[in-house]
Amino acid sequence: MGTVVACSTPFGSSGIAVVRLTGNESHKITSLLLKSPSKKNKHNLPSLFALIDTDGSVFDEAVVNFLFGPNTYTGEDLVEINLHGNPVIIEKTIALCCSYGATTAPGGEFTKRAYLNGKMDMSQAESVASLISSKSILGAKLSYKNLRGSLLENILSIKGAIISVIGQVEFNLDISEEDLQPNLVGDAIKDIDSSVMALSSAIDGFDTVNVLTAGATVVLAGPTNAGKSTLFNTLLKQDRAIVSEVAGTTRDVLENTINIEGVPCVLKDTAGIRKTKDIIEKIGVEKSNQEILTADLVLYLGPSDTDLSSENNNIIYVRNKKDLGGSGKNYDISISALTGENISSLKTLILKRVSSDFSDLGFIITSQRQLSSLISTRKHLVESKNCLLEGSGLELVVEDLNSALSCLDEITNKTTKDDVLNAVFSSFCVGK
Repeated sequence: MGTVVACSTPFGSSGIAVVRLTGNESHKITSLLLKSPSKKNKHNLPSLFALIDTDGSVFDEAVVNFLFGPNTYTGEDLVEINLHGNPVIIEKTIALCCSYGATTAPGGEFTKRAYLNGKMDMSQAESVASLISSKSILGAKLSYKNLRGSLLENILSIKGAIISVIGQVEFNLDISEEDLQPNLVGDAIKDIDSSVMALSSAIDGFDTVNVLTAGATVVLAGPTNAGKSTLFNTLLKQDRAIVSEVAGTTRDVLENTINIEGVPCVLKDTAGIRKTKDIIEKIGVEKSNQEILTADLVLYLGPSDTDLSSENNNIIYVRNKKDLGGSGKNYDISISALTGENISSLKTLILKRVSSDFSDLGFIITSQRQLSSLISTRKHLVESKNCLLEGSGLELVVEDLNSALSCLDEITNKTTKDDVLNAVFSSFCVGK
């Protein structure tokens, strides 16, 4: 692997930006940038240097930290250049590094190298991405927990139980029939059931964790002039959407994020649902119906006896304009988006519908890939149990158990296929 360079902070104007290099030539390349480079750099001892152009002129001052592998994030020699966050200076620094032999790093390259160099397993690598993108502090804490090895520990525990069952079964395959362990089936099933229970807990909790890390999508839907945009603005506590008595004012989907007691919710204001001949408004209505289908929760400003052509069952039927009077029958809650009446109760109801109890989340997964692997693991374990109960043959039991182990290895293994590697790390930000 060659030496790569990238900006590890968001691109744009800022007080400080961090440009990172990793690879065997990272120290040499960085020294070419410095006006008075040290002949012998010390590990993790930041020092102030002037950065020079090819003609020797200084274009910035930076705090430079030289780090020596394998005691680095990537396991390789690494440099962090802390310079002023001017895009012009950042681009110049990266360009000079490239002219001296580095190449620009693709997304996730630093963490990918950390994985390939044995600094972390795949579950920890994915936790880095989850930690960076988490939309709540609790979600960040859960991701950090896995980064520190919590998921790996749980996976190894389940693997240990499966390996134990394989040992029991293979022992019985190798001995004579009269020496068979009488409690083999019962003991094996007990261990399998315990593993299935742990896996099911993680699988069932994935949606909850996903809400904390990615946020829940909450769509405001209903007929025209129902008050969706007013409610959108009220929940956001800002005038984000245009409010008008003219039907069909909202034609596109507006979105913004709010935080309800630590749970991030992506609010989406949609076009009023009605039959229309207006081509543009018709497109907006079609978008509304699509958003309803894919939402984690729908706030429908209309009665529950409305004929909604939707497969989404998580719907709160909201009676708006409570201040104007009228019956609350066939509604889950009555509010006034205009006056703010009962908005607090609506937030409580939203929280109840999009989340469950976060206090008892033990075995945590944070990616769809991990979820798929656990589901496959559970499937093979259930099949092995059925083989034991049906007496289908111990060879089949071992085969299913080994398949379960292979599925778990997909989460943590250090010999992951290239296509899986690319899929995982391509979602990372550049510089991480």
